[in-house]
Amino acid sequence: MAVSERGQTILIWWGLIFMYIFGFCIWHMGFMPPPPAAWGADQVAAFYRENNFDIRIGAMITSWTSAFAVPITIAATCQLLRVEKGTTPVWSITTLISGGLMSMFLVFPPILWGVAAFTAERDPGLTLILHELGTLTLTTTDQFYIFGMIAIAMVSFRFKDPGDGSWPFPRWMGYYTLWAAVAFEVGAFAFMTKNGPFSWAGAIVFWMPLVVYGSWITVMGIVMLRALKVQAAQVKAAGGP
Repeated sequence: MAVSERGQTILIWWGLIFMYIFGFCIWHMGFMPPPPAAWGADQVAAFYRENNFDIRIGAMITSWTSAFAVPITIAATCQLLRVEKGTTPVWSITTLISGGLMSMFLVFPPILWGVAAFTAERDPGLTLILHELGTLTLTTTDQFYIFGMIAIAMVSFRFKDPGDGSWPFPRWMGYYTLWAAVAFEVGAFAFMTKNGPFSWAGAIVFWMPLVVYGSWITVMGIVMLRALKVQAAQVKAAGGP
């Protein structure tokens, strides 16, 4: 297998494995779903005291795994550059920057929860602020996702599939990506209510984006891995390394 294909395969598996470790840690910390947004300072402080070790161990492990979007974004950018060969790679650049910025808002929440748990005996009001900042950062930060997802959709729609199995972004993936982008954008509604499906623990703001994001990353990873196998075979058949 050529070095490029091998490297991209490693990056995709690296990102997927770290994503599932990250998800397990969020669940183990007690934030899948998060505690109700209507909780007061004393209830939140009690939650952090009762789950102190689990939150701190989760914060430690997610310190290693929460940037899982970075390797997957790099692999996706390599595939986009392959498709955009011979043109100004505007969609590749958009995806790379979007994915890098997007990953920050997956990194920050467990750090803030870990800080909230680090000193359990502090003023409950301070714990509440850290808790709200961490949880709202996870659920409302939709700003950068859409750019990379629109870029992938545009490539899916604008470039022709050669039909040999090497195409990383089939047209159906473009439609799936657009639908996922719309699903993510509902997160900002968490600022507006503390109860119901639009709260930070609700079905629309929390569970729908969570399921859609996890499935979208997984599906995209599988599609790229399949394309990479074909690309590696083509390189080998052409006498490459």
